[in-house]
Formats: sequence, C-alpha cells, structure tokens
Amino acid sequence: MNDETPPNHEAPAQPPTPEESTPAPTQQPASQDTKAPSPTVIAIAFIIIVLLGVIIFQNIIPRNGAQGPAESPARNALKADLETVRAELNRERMELGLDPIGGSSSIESADEVAKRLQADADTLASLATSFQELLARKDAQLDEMRTESIAALKDQQRLRELLATANQDLRKAMIDASMATKLQSDLNEANMRIVALQTEIQELRAVPDALRAQLLESQQRESELQSQLLLLQSKLAQLEGQLNQAKLFAANENELLKEAIALVRALRKLQGATPQELSAAYSEFGAELGANVLHICKFATGSSEVSAELQSNLSNLPNEAPENALLLVVGYASETGNVDSNRILSSDRATAVAQELDTLKRVGQQVQAVYLGQTKRFGKDSPLENQRVEVWQVVPKPNSLPPLGPGR
Repeated sequence: MNDETPPNHEAPAQPPTPEESTPAPTQQPASQDTKAPSPTVIAIAFIIIVLLGVIIFQNIIPRNGAQGPAESPARNALKADLETVRAELNRERMELGLDPIGGSSSIESADEVAKRLQADADTLASLATSFQELLARKDAQLDEMRTESIAALKDQQRLRELLATANQDLRKAMIDASMATKLQSDLNEANMRIVALQTEIQELRAVPDALRAQLLESQQRESELQSQLLLLQSKLAQLEGQLNQAKLFAANENELLKEAIALVRALRKLQGATPQELSAAYSEFGAELGANVLHICKFATGSSEVSAELQSNLSNLPNEAPENALLLVVGYASETGNVDSNRILSSDRATAVAQELDTLKRVGQQVQAVYLGQTKRFGKDSPLENQRVEVWQVVPKPNSLPPLGPGR
C-alpha cells in the first residue's frame, strides 16, 4: 500500500498552478504585453510549487522506509528550508488576503493541498482581473485627460489669434491727425522721386538699345511709386476728412473757414436791424458774397436732437448747392434765459445740423457751424423766433476779398 500512495498524491497536485488558472487569454491581444502578471504573483506560484514538492516528499518518506529514532541532518536541513519557505509564503499570502498555510505538524494530503492551491489560484486570478479592470479605468481617465488637454490647447491657440487680431486693430486705431504731416511729407518725396524718374526716363530714351532694359525697370519703379502716391493721397484725404469733422464748429473767428469770414462779419452787423433791413441785407448777400439761406431749422424747446422731419429736409440741401459751396450753419439764441445755457444749447444745435450735412455733402463741398449769440432780430416780441439755426450756402466769388471788420 505504501508504494501505491505517492502516485495518488502526485496526480492531482500538478494542474492547479497559478499560470493555468489565471484568465489571461480572455484579454485582448493588444493589452497582453502591458498587463502581464506581476513578479509577486510569479514568486508566490513558484513557492507554492516548491512547497507542494516538499509536502509530497514528506508523505512518501514515512510510508516507504522505516525511520530511526534520530532524524538525519539532511532531513533536518530540508525541514528548516521548508519552514523558511513556508514563513515567506505565509507573509505573501497575508499581504494578498489569503489564509496562512499550516506548519509541519499538520500534514495535508495531496488532494487537500491541490484543493487549497486551486482556491489560491482562483483568488489570484480574481485579483489579476481586478488589477486589469483598475488599469483599464486608469487608461480611460488618461484618455479623457488627453482629450481635455488637446481641447485646452486649441482654445489657447484661438485666444492667441484673437489677441493678435485685437492688437492689430489697436495699432490701426492709433493713427490720428498727427499722421497727416508725415503722409504729406511722404507724398512730396514721392512726387520728387517721380519727377526725377521721369527725367531719367527721358534721358534713357536717347541711349542705344542696350539700355532699354534699364528703361523698363525705371518705368516699373515709376508705376510702383504712382501706386504708392495714390495710396498716400487716399490716406491723406481720409485724415483731412477726419480733421474737418473735428473742426465742424468754429468757436471763434480765427477758426472760421476763409469762405465764411465775410458772411459771419456781415451777419454780426445786423444785430439791431429791423425785419425790413434784415430782408434787404439778406438779398444783398447773394450778389455781394454769393451767400443764400437754404433752410431754417427749428428745434423742440431745450433739445438739440435732429428730428426725422428735419433730417428729411436736410437730405436734399447738398444736392441743391454747387460742388464748391460752403454749407455754413449759423445758430442763434433768444435774449431770454441764461447766457451760458443759451450759448451751449444753440452751439449744440448748429453742430448737430452740421454733422448731418457733413455726412451728406458732395465731393468738394465744405461744412462748418458757428454760434452768433443772443439776438432779437427775428422778432422782438417772440423769443421762439430767435431760437433758430440757419443753413447758408456760400459760393466763393473769384478775386473777392472779405470786407474789413472787427476781429481781423
């Protein structure tokens, strides 16, 4: 019976190794290299195999041979090694949450060892599956973080582009009236270069055919300079338009356009005129100064806002005036009320009308507004009649000089 026992214990002890029980083949091929069993699992499996061999050896020796009263040194050494391996294995099992293996005093059969090893292998397989699921979740979190990082980089790039566009717009907006002098200087320089190139072209036309290539190059340079000249002229016109708009209102006679000086001086002299004298003077202004009233603007009390009806009336005035006409907007106030308040309100009304006409004016026309102060020339007993804004057209006469008067 002792000779037949070892095969019965050895047969069930071989299959339940950790490598064969781990469900690794169920994973995808792409993740087998990155999710291999850890070194701790391999070491535990190796220790289990060694321990199984020692236990089988212990079960065979007492049954096949008679043991003397004293154990041999080799067996004692083997037992010591077995206890060392068992202690190390139990430490590893406790870290993994497994029950410790009994000491050498409790001898297990091969079937019991096989069952215990199979249970350990199942536990290890479950732990490996948990580790793989944990790794999969971590990979998913990393992918999500990568996606968020890419989106953040795209947003950063978009914000940088918006910032660059805003900086470019800011640099363009910083061009003001001070650039007009520089542009005028560039324009004069370009004109001088064009004259020089034209002279050079005339000289080159007299040389032999060998110099015609140089002539063509000079013509090309002239064309480029002409383009630059047109561009500078366009920018200069824009800046001049901005300057004119900023100077629509003349606060004093020194700021008046030269075409408006004579008319403003003449209107100031009519401060105490009667309605008949006023009508006669207005008639003479047409012949002497080329000035005529195009429209009389009325405003609501205390308001300087241009109404829709007034906008409609003003829209045709630039078309009625000649291309070289000055549209002079003259504001008056009644002698009732506060002087400063009347001046501010009447100036605002004249400026509002001038701004409206400035947007409608034709090429060659000019617009300016002026305030002539408080008056009662339009009605001594009707203050509302004196709260008006007149739109004059002034067509300059050749070789005409403004009459002398106070202030000039």
